[in-house]
Amino acid sequence: MVTRDRTSGRRLHPAVGLAALAALLVGATWLTPLARLEWALGIDFLYAMRGQRAAPDDVVVVALNGASARALGLPLRADRWPRHLHAELIDGLHAAGARVIGFDLLFARPRAWDDDAALARALRRAGNVVLAETVERSFVRHDGQVVAATEISRPPLPRFADAAWATAPFVLPKTPYGVFEFWARIPTLGDRLSLPARLAEYLGEPVASLPGGAIALNLYGPIGSFETIDYPAALEMLADPVRAAHFAGKAVLVGYSENNQSLQVDAYQTPYTRADGVDVSGVELCATALANLRDRNWLRRPGEATGLMMLMLHAGLLALPWAFAGARAALIATAGTQALYAVLVVAAFSRGLLWLPVVVPLVVSPLIASALGAAHVHRRNLQRRRELEQAVEVGLSPAALARLSSLVGDLRQGRTLFAVCLCSDIVSFTRLSEGRSPAAVRDMLNAYLDRFSRAVEAHGGHIADTVADSVLSLWFADERSPVAVADACAAALRLDREMNGPSPAAGALPTRLGLHCGHIFYGSVGTGGRRELHAVGDIVNTTSRIESANKYLGTRVLISRQLADRANQEGCLRDLGRFALTGKEEALELLELRDNPPSAAISARFAEGLDAFRRGQLEHARRAFAEVAGDGDGGPAAFYLTICDALIAGGAEGHRQGVAVLPGK
Repeated sequence: MVTRDRTSGRRLHPAVGLAALAALLVGATWLTPLARLEWALGIDFLYAMRGQRAAPDDVVVVALNGASARALGLPLRADRWPRHLHAELIDGLHAAGARVIGFDLLFARPRAWDDDAALARALRRAGNVVLAETVERSFVRHDGQVVAATEISRPPLPRFADAAWATAPFVLPKTPYGVFEFWARIPTLGDRLSLPARLAEYLGEPVASLPGGAIALNLYGPIGSFETIDYPAALEMLADPVRAAHFAGKAVLVGYSENNQSLQVDAYQTPYTRADGVDVSGVELCATALANLRDRNWLRRPGEATGLMMLMLHAGLLALPWAFAGARAALIATAGTQALYAVLVVAAFSRGLLWLPVVVPLVVSPLIASALGAAHVHRRNLQRRRELEQAVEVGLSPAALARLSSLVGDLRQGRTLFAVCLCSDIVSFTRLSEGRSPAAVRDMLNAYLDRFSRAVEAHGGHIADTVADSVLSLWFADERSPVAVADACAAALRLDREMNGPSPAAGALPTRLGLHCGHIFYGSVGTGGRRELHAVGDIVNTTSRIESANKYLGTRVLISRQLADRANQEGCLRDLGRFALTGKEEALELLELRDNPPSAAISARFAEGLDAFRRGQLEHARRAFAEVAGDGDGGPAAFYLTICDALIAGGAEGHRQGVAVLPGK
């Protein structure tokens, strides 16, 4: 469990770091001029994907343009037209039942008295006309630089302002890339309601709930998307009671709307500017704003903080696949994520719900995430190459190297740590190999090692060293943790069953096993190109001696008292006494580990003999051991019977009381 958690943590940390770095870089990009690409390219893309939409048929534009001037025999500049024409238009629209009339035309200077009087009377009779105000901007300069600007709104002439239902300014916020927004309340004029907001107010819209600040226009199409009637044509229609009914119940806006690019005034670049350069007129944008306010279908945009968090989260998601997959899979995941994002953004925009960023998330974010991801993959591949080289150097597979490195650390440096050692040896391997070809011996040994390693690894162990038919297995653990001890004992019992059982499976060979525990050094040993992983220390040598003791005691699995005190194997252990091992000065207490211990009577009689042997009562010990050996437990009992006979025959001189001396290695 510890190893799995550490491995998951090592994989998780780079993923979190990669996603966080991508998110931070994209967030920083959003705070730079690159974000303006959304105005230059992003909104154009969204409108192109959505296409035109039908404008409401109850909003009509009466156009002041060159064609109208020529038809009426008037100057091209509509501000010089006689005002009695506007009075005639207003009276006709009022009589036809137009709901509200808006003039995006300035009446700031007096003209002929009778014309002005006629217009004022018409405004008063209609009672539903909103006139545009003049907005004057002044600049404050310092050292030749503009440091501030102020705006002042001036209403029309008092006689017109008093006669109209209301007057209001109409100013569109411009960008270098065109007009995309309007104001319901103009902040630079004390949050006064704009012309389209005043018109919406007359139509009964709750203007108090309108948002402050700039509102994103939800455009309908190029110039002419709203029903547009030239000025003289409108007068002709109003002169005919039947045709005049066309204006009943509609909002009518009067202003400049010119299809000839060379004659355009009061026109603005939008995503629907035509290929021949004809922009959308100001009066049509006013009609758009009115329709948006009335239908409450202007484009919504996430707030600055929300939008920034969305972009950063999106960038982080793009970077994540690079932390867990190769470049090809990551690129496929990126393409899928981007396609899904594009579909969602276009769908949200087409439904008039949201205007979400396009250029940064679809172009900048994948470039940043892919660049970071490619660098991460390259670094990961270099690391894997180094690990493979290291694995080849120490004779391990990359997977085994990674697992050991998670426990030990840098295997080239090595580490001293607590471990449970299991040393094994095939019984009579020389005899088993006799008469076989070298290839047959190799195949036999490979089958054996395959079964052996599967049993060890199934219980969390690691094959640390293999020399011919001898195998050293290790369990690394905290010195106070019983888990590794229990796992090692379980592996030893499984190996005993599989290798020494009555019906050995394929690949099984009779095997002796010894277990011990303590601190060892584990790491790369050697110089130059001759480096191998080895476990080094007295514990390893002692474990080998414990394993060798099996052949004298007639046992299959022996463990040290040091290990037994940490194991929870009371029902499977039998104390065999203290032994003087070859090359060891201190005697070591050994215990037998087995699944099927002797009967209680035999165990009790053996323990009685062992106790007598420890006290030097050799005759008593001999009788007990002889009885146990006669009852079928001929291994340890037979060994002690031989020792007792030798000691009795030769006297006790030179003998360490209670310690059995093994005859060899």
